[in-house]
Amino acid sequence: MRIAEIHSSELTSDCLRKVYHRLRGETSGEATTALYRGLVAGRACELMHNMGFDEDISNLTVMAASDTQKQLASENRILSESVEHNLQDILAEVTLVIGLYRDRFRHLFEQCELMGTEIPARYNMLGTEFASHLDLAVRDTKGVFGFGVNRILVFDWKWRQEMPSHQYLARYMQFALYYLMVKEGSLMCGPKGFEWMDYKESPILVWLHLPALKPYTRKTVSRDDKGEQKEFVKGDFKPMRAVLRRVEYDKNRDDSIKQELALRANMIEKDVFPLNPSPVSCRICDAEAFCSRFDTAKLDE
Repeated sequence: MRIAEIHSSELTSDCLRKVYHRLRGETSGEATTALYRGLVAGRACELMHNMGFDEDISNLTVMAASDTQKQLASENRILSESVEHNLQDILAEVTLVIGLYRDRFRHLFEQCELMGTEIPARYNMLGTEFASHLDLAVRDTKGVFGFGVNRILVFDWKWRQEMPSHQYLARYMQFALYYLMVKEGSLMCGPKGFEWMDYKESPILVWLHLPALKPYTRKTVSRDDKGEQKEFVKGDFKPMRAVLRRVEYDKNRDDSIKQELALRANMIEKDVFPLNPSPVSCRICDAEAFCSRFDTAKLDE
């Protein structure tokens, strides 16, 4: 299957068969709770960085919800019944979390240079074009995040059930592609906001786990940011290590990343899309109705 460019999401799918159906335009067009909540939260964070941290939080959520529903409509997606039924609760949860995001990170981000949000990113490897958008990139001119002075930090806002392990992130192709896009590709985030820039720097990738911003709901013993065991009580904020997880790449492994990218690009080009069913993902996959199945049951069973 020849396509103009490969998007980062096509490298990290839990099932390549889902990628195949999406590329063919075969999706259900329904936005699940997880998708909708994540889109609204990400858009609200984006608005906060672009409009300022003093903006009214509830207003940001309303604007983010409106923008998200316009985006979904442009993609011919409709809200699922679950989203429709729980819409106010979802938006209230997003408002809570982005308020906590502002409270915990404002003093850090205000000491950094904002490079942009939803930054278009490109990378060409042996004629294959890769494309994506970076949620947020900053230059930490003072090293306030503790990852080094003047480093480029690329943040990815995530809203998933569990924080990823270091083992997972060490092999996470989406982050690896972002790394190459900054180091060897181009970002559209110049001084005028619409220039393709070649930074030629090694960034640090940061998974920012939005649900972990919510305080503990019960007494818990966990490691604090110094790595020491500590008892947290209901209402305490989780340590920063539970919210941020960074990946700093070994420049000596760049060729390994490129080999993995080339392998996936070659599979897509040759229509190799193996089915990899999951007891969870298959339930909510927007291509499930179009995918191979081997039984006689009706879909609603």
